[in-house]
Amino acid sequence: MPHHQANIHINCESMNIIQQAYEDFREGIYSKRTLIELVLPSSIDRTIVPDDNSHVASIFTQYTPYELKDGVWDQEMKDRYAKHVFSEIDVHAPNFSKSVIGYEVLPPPELERIFNMSGGNIFHGVMSLHQLYWLRPIKGYSNYSTPIKGLYLCGSGTHPGGGVTGGPGRLSALNVLEDMK
Repeated sequence: MPHHQANIHINCESMNIIQQAYEDFREGIYSKRTLIELVLPSSIDRTIVPDDNSHVASIFTQYTPYELKDGVWDQEMKDRYAKHVFSEIDVHAPNFSKSVIGYEVLPPPELERIFNMSGGNIFHGVMSLHQLYWLRPIKGYSNYSTPIKGLYLCGSGTHPGGGVTGGPGRLSALNVLEDMK
């Protein structure tokens, strides 16, 4: 269906839900109503699944704590978290969790270790007022250029920040073109 070909957001229906998720994060626990972004790439590219009855799901959860108040991100905790997230999806898509045949959980410490993302933050820094616009990544380096000639910044750590918008790359490329004049 066409609505499966876009990002599906769950538990983002109100600021109260988002605020509670953030407060849980600050306490070192994952939220009872985890903020979920669900993408089904196989709804567009059928070559990545073995048959017409299969799908691949990519699930991103927001406000997942790096350090847990009660426990560590071992395999048991990752499995518990996956089951919790799947149950949240079940509310909107009954039996989702029963259809899962395999999964991998990458909590923030693993994102940091595998992809060198400081703090496991996919946005390469906090997306709050003190790190936006001319302050992203830090004051004085928001124009995408660096003190090293020919080295420009263009990732999620630059304005307008994370997400798959291409915005930082485009704006950095425009800066490069301007400097080449």
